[in-house]
Amino acid sequence: MAKVVGMESMTLADLAKRLGADHAIAKVIEILEQTNEILPDAMWLEANNITTHRTTIRNGLPESFWRTLNRGVPRSKSTTIQHDDSIGILETWAVVDKALAELNNMKAAFMLSENKPFIESMNQTIAETIFYGNLISNKAAFTGLAPRYSTLDLAKAASAKNVINAGGTGNFCTSAWLCVWGDNTMHMIYPKGSQGGLQKDDLGKTAVIDEDGNEYRGYKTNYSWNAGLCVRDWRYVARVANIDTQQLDNMLETGAASAAAQKLVRCMIKGHNSIPNIRAGRAAWYMNRTTKTMLDYIAAEKSNVNLTISNFEGEEVTTFKGVPIRQVDAILDTEAAVAA
Repeated sequence: MAKVVGMESMTLADLAKRLGADHAIAKVIEILEQTNEILPDAMWLEANNITTHRTTIRNGLPESFWRTLNRGVPRSKSTTIQHDDSIGILETWAVVDKALAELNNMKAAFMLSENKPFIESMNQTIAETIFYGNLISNKAAFTGLAPRYSTLDLAKAASAKNVINAGGTGNFCTSAWLCVWGDNTMHMIYPKGSQGGLQKDDLGKTAVIDEDGNEYRGYKTNYSWNAGLCVRDWRYVARVANIDTQQLDNMLETGAASAAAQKLVRCMIKGHNSIPNIRAGRAAWYMNRTTKTMLDYIAAEKSNVNLTISNFEGEEVTTFKGVPIRQVDAILDTEAAVAA
């Protein structure tokens, strides 16, 4: 297969596309940017191992006994199980030819323009993996929420109790997630002895090898993000699954006060009430633009008392029973329906 030059590294043609009429770096309209409001919400804790985090879960209480005078009772104890969550290493390199970056003395502006999409790409990948990461399909990543809440059958998983069926079928479904972030509920993890969050390592001017094995001087920046997801207590996540996205689009045309819209709200009430203590941590609903638009519509019409538009932490947000609703573009409109 022939090599396609310029697919990974910046070229003069790429630079020309970023120049304005005055030959300064043009403002790039980032149409590929997403809104993934789960990232600012996520809590990060240092793992108790290098590449995994072990959680001990109590799964059985000690037994208590009634006794009579002069008679003792048997000994009893609680039981626990342990679960390990993995940590993945997300990494990318930004490489720019030194001569290209220094044209017209605009290195700083050009490097800023080039580095921004790398950061956005990593943000999108982390957000997507929080929901859909699956070690079966990608052993280098981490397990997200969807594989943990993937059935309606209690015989298959205890977490099925917190998967609410909104009734959609086929491959045009989406989900709304209620998550309670906290040390003992759910949180993100990073390796023991390291730092959490996106890390940037600017190597400055260094040797770069092209596709043909030839060397040139360039500016190299390494971006890395070590991340994993730990759900310490499955009861503090609820998934409203099987929301029919095509039906949501129809609702916007026909009006919010439809039976389907009210069903979505009822499912969210059930999800809210499935959480043992909504104040056990930082709670938020996460859904994509399609679903959030529908709920914003209902809130604006004031057709449901559970949905309100109010000031939350200095911003105007839609809340459901006092819990903020966040937009996450990484949540798909094309999920396969969750079955028993």
